[in-house]
Amino acid sequence: MKMNQHTRMTETPIRKLTLSLALPSVVSLMITTLYNMADTWFVSRLGTQAVAAVGVSFAIMEAINSVGYLFGTGGGTRIGMLLGAQKTKEASRVGSTACFFALSVSILFSVFGLLFLSPLMRLLGSSDTILPYARRYGCFMLLGFPIMALSVVLATFLRSEGKNRYSMIGIGTGGVLNLFLDPLFIFVFQMGIIGAALATFVSQCVSLVLLCSFFFFGKSEIKLTPAAVSLSPRLLKTITVAGTPSLCRHGIGSLYSIAQNTAAGLFGGDALIAALSVVSKVSAVVLALLKGLSQGAQSVYSYCHGAGRDDRVRASWRFSLLLNQALILIISVLGYFFAPALLSLFSGIDPEAVGLGITGLRLNLVGLVFMPFGFSVNILFQAVGLPWRSTFLALLPQGIFYIPAVFLLPQVFGPSGIFLAPLAAYLLTDLVTMPFILLYFRQKG
Repeated sequence: MKMNQHTRMTETPIRKLTLSLALPSVVSLMITTLYNMADTWFVSRLGTQAVAAVGVSFAIMEAINSVGYLFGTGGGTRIGMLLGAQKTKEASRVGSTACFFALSVSILFSVFGLLFLSPLMRLLGSSDTILPYARRYGCFMLLGFPIMALSVVLATFLRSEGKNRYSMIGIGTGGVLNLFLDPLFIFVFQMGIIGAALATFVSQCVSLVLLCSFFFFGKSEIKLTPAAVSLSPRLLKTITVAGTPSLCRHGIGSLYSIAQNTAAGLFGGDALIAALSVVSKVSAVVLALLKGLSQGAQSVYSYCHGAGRDDRVRASWRFSLLLNQALILIISVLGYFFAPALLSLFSGIDPEAVGLGITGLRLNLVGLVFMPFGFSVNILFQAVGLPWRSTFLALLPQGIFYIPAVFLLPQVFGPSGIFLAPLAAYLLTDLVTMPFILLYFRQKG
């Protein structure tokens, strides 16, 4: 089995291999995105403040992803390289260690967040009217922090082995379940916004159980056991350094959300925060496609780099970038013209929020057209063991460029300036990224 998997990752034609690995990732991320959108749709029936609370709590989800991808991608990148070099035992040690530290850090975050729940929700952008909803929704998000973070870790490990189908089954099953539990808990059991949060919590528990089963019943090449956990500072450093770009991408995502909600509170109030929440969920469909295709290619990058096949790394990167760019361009154009129809689905929020959302979605989709290039270079550098370059590039779009833009542009363009900020950030990121990738490929010949 090991030899068959090694042959598959190093000999299968690049386009076929990249697509076969990307498709399960795209499906699982699309399902997750759709249930997040459905979550917002159901919550929109509870009013503008409830939708805004979901948007405020998005920063918690990004924090969960930060921890999950720090140890998941950090461990997974190393696992992919080790399996490419056919060092299975060492790969198992890396995976077990990454899981242990991911769980430990997640529990600390969860306890801290629950102890300071109200100050945390205010820090994330809650107004007095949003706070009661944000507290209820955020409480369950924090309770599920360790569960969701560990699910991210295990799903990432499976993708690093090229077992993307199992990752899709684990994540996708939880997403589909959430679609059924949302209306049941919110309306049938009349639990309101608590029902939405509880539906997500239960669904994530199911996903974690499924993902664990793939490791315990031999579907993975690595074995995750307490005995394999290492407390070696050197190994921990290796994992965290490799995962730092992912930490920055999602950690900055939390700051991005906080800055966005704070700017919205300054320039538009609850209606603008609610509009941002809806726009982010709709735009997330495009992002899911980008991330899914990139995750499939990332498996190829790390495995083939470990196997000494950098020619396949280059070919996979070029193919995935062109595919990403073409698909996102098509979807963004369609989304631009159908923006009013998409926003009309969220009929429970104020008409003002719907109007702001139409403008915001259109501007956001224009900005996303310029995202694939910088994102693909970032993923490539992380997968081939260039964490510091990847970390620097990860800080640019949602941090170094976005945060100043989201406060400066509204002063010139009004509330629409908040939606222009991503476009400005992605354009500037692409300009800075270009010399990095040209130098990398020149060095590789």
